[in-house]
Amino acid sequence: MDTKWNSTGPDEGLEQLVAGEVREALKGVEDAPGVAKVRVSGKTCGRLRAAAGLAALVLGVSLVLGSLGQTAGRLASGVDSGSFGSGWWSTDWQETPAFRQEVAQRLRAFLAMATGSDLEWWDTASGDTYVVSSAGITWYEWGSTDTATEDIATPKEEAPDASYVEDKNLLYRVQGSGEDSYYSNAPANMILSSSWAVPEGYNFLLTFQNGTVTITKDGEPVDVYGDGFFTEDSLWDVPGYENFTAGEDAADVTVYMAVREEPVPYLQPNSGGASRPANDLYSLYQRIQGMQKFYLLRAVLCVLGIAYLVSTRLLRAERRKAEKKLAALTRRVPGEIWWLAAALAVLSMVFSTGFGGYSPFEFWYYGWVGPTVTDALRLAALLPANAPALLALVWALWLRHITRKNTEREQRRSLLRGLKNAFLARDLKLPVQKRLRRRSLVRNLALWAIMLTAVLCCVPVYEMLWNSSLTVICVFVPAFALIGVLEIFWIRRDWTLVRDIGLLADQVTAIRDGDLETPLDLPADADLHQTAEQLNDIQAGLHRALAEQTRSERMKVELISNVSHDLKTPLTSVLSYAELLRQEPLEGAAADYARIIDEKARRLAVMVQDVFEVSKAASGQLPVHLERLDFAKLLRQTLADLEGPISQSGLTFRMELPEIPVMITADGRRLYRVFQNLIDNALKYALAGSRVYLSLKTEVGRAEASLRNTSREELPTGVDLTARFVRGDASRTDGGSGLGLSIASSFTEACGGDFHVETLADLFTAVVSFPLAEEP
Repeated sequence: MDTKWNSTGPDEGLEQLVAGEVREALKGVEDAPGVAKVRVSGKTCGRLRAAAGLAALVLGVSLVLGSLGQTAGRLASGVDSGSFGSGWWSTDWQETPAFRQEVAQRLRAFLAMATGSDLEWWDTASGDTYVVSSAGITWYEWGSTDTATEDIATPKEEAPDASYVEDKNLLYRVQGSGEDSYYSNAPANMILSSSWAVPEGYNFLLTFQNGTVTITKDGEPVDVYGDGFFTEDSLWDVPGYENFTAGEDAADVTVYMAVREEPVPYLQPNSGGASRPANDLYSLYQRIQGMQKFYLLRAVLCVLGIAYLVSTRLLRAERRKAEKKLAALTRRVPGEIWWLAAALAVLSMVFSTGFGGYSPFEFWYYGWVGPTVTDALRLAALLPANAPALLALVWALWLRHITRKNTEREQRRSLLRGLKNAFLARDLKLPVQKRLRRRSLVRNLALWAIMLTAVLCCVPVYEMLWNSSLTVICVFVPAFALIGVLEIFWIRRDWTLVRDIGLLADQVTAIRDGDLETPLDLPADADLHQTAEQLNDIQAGLHRALAEQTRSERMKVELISNVSHDLKTPLTSVLSYAELLRQEPLEGAAADYARIIDEKARRLAVMVQDVFEVSKAASGQLPVHLERLDFAKLLRQTLADLEGPISQSGLTFRMELPEIPVMITADGRRLYRVFQNLIDNALKYALAGSRVYLSLKTEVGRAEASLRNTSREELPTGVDLTARFVRGDASRTDGGSGLGLSIASSFTEACGGDFHVETLADLFTAVVSFPLAEEP
């Protein structure tokens, strides 16, 4: 390998050496067996970026909306209403408001048991309150006798703390002033004293003594009362404040409560296996842990979704391409399917069970939300708790949006539009009378249905108010009968109007088909009598105008024929004598005079014949013989016949004619004259030495021939060059007669084709088109 040390500086030579070694190493790796060669084209990379952009959008929106929707639904449901406050997000569940509320509730329950007051239980897990008398807990077991007419009730009683004894997550000892006011679920070897040692696994100790509460947590005292006054912002809702005392009956009560650091479920065996008794603290612990995990997970998902959405901004161009490709697939789905999917998603959100075990519909049905704006917002916040339904709603509407955005209106599919078009297409096949009569019948039936429904709804109310069926009969039956009579009268009037409209439409069709003599006769009291008379006047006017036009055209043709005949007779004589003069041995100016007389007479004869043919074509009297002919062959023949003048003109003709036959239906003689005039026009007025282009193309069922040339003079704008006696250069008095293009246009239209001229500065283009002939 030549490193070319001497051809460059030391640094450049070293770089070339290293680059060469790297290329050799890479080439060896590429040629090594078992090494896969992976090449990613730009097109494939673009597709991957488009898919990534679309996936990032879907994931981002789903994560953000799903997390926010579930968060809003949980907050609105109120399942965490007692858990929020100072320290609700603490990792230590004993620092949460829910724990402080539960401990305060237990203390109030123990004070009630010790003083013999009614006991109020608050079930933190279910949110229910129970009031139990001081005699203890009483429930009944129910059964049935043989006759099933008497009930058996067996009362059972237990101590007031029966539901607390088995829950060892909270150990307590309660001592009142009486001998029967001692309650405890602590082990017997635990000594009751103010210095009670907290058992292993318990880190929270509450002591109520002498009307005040002291709390020790993890061996450290807790500030319970703060400034000594109880307010709504106080952390502990326990007696002992200056404005919230325990009362004289609780002055001698002593309560000790020890709470486990991490509650566990306590199971008690029974005849059916293990069962779980009430474990309020364990349920509270699980609920707090679940609540914190729920909000933490939603926050993480929301942040992740936002990151995905930010990434879509970097790939927005590719994402839009992916949306267009997706729209190419979804445009086949009718738009009503997306609306149906959105409606089903909304119904699922309304009726599906959310947080707290109730659906938004149940919240509204049972009156758990009031009529205020705040309550309405709370009810609306319950809906997105069903994240799958929310996302189904969002993506259904999004798919419909991108489909409409990237699809032309005529390409969009719609079931309702299809049914409407099918109904209208079938309806339009019927006569106008039947269409209008059917619509009138449907409208009146709908009106009768509405009236009958209104009567059926009003009769019970009216009967309830007047408490008399006879009154209902005397009032509603005559009124209903009167309305029926009026409705029948108006139906007959409508159907009469429908009939007259049909006759009017038939008369318009007859006039269009050429019947200008038969008038429309409607009764004098008909709604459309005046309109029919006006139509008859129009019909009579058309008849008179047509008769006058026919007479005028006939007179015009007769005049032209007579004038042409009168001109041809002397012109024939002039041409004959001019020919005889040219045969005589004339000399000098006399010979030139004879030649000029002959040329002008021949030109005048051609002009008279052109005027005659143009007038006949304009009046529709030009005879044509239509036949199938090869358009390309006719153009070649015309060029061949004019080869002499073309070669003498100094112009270059460029032809673009197909080799295969192009069959049209026209009069070959007239069409030959058309292109003869066009080529002659180019020979006379094209720029000397320029090129003339003649082409023939077929497209969309038509054959189109065009001739383009550059004019010697700039062509005027806004001038119809196909009109009679119009020239491109108005100042010119020699050359043509100004009838060449007019003849070409008239002959083309008489053969069933189209002719038009296009001009741009000095560029002249004449276009002749015909429908392609059908195969025989």
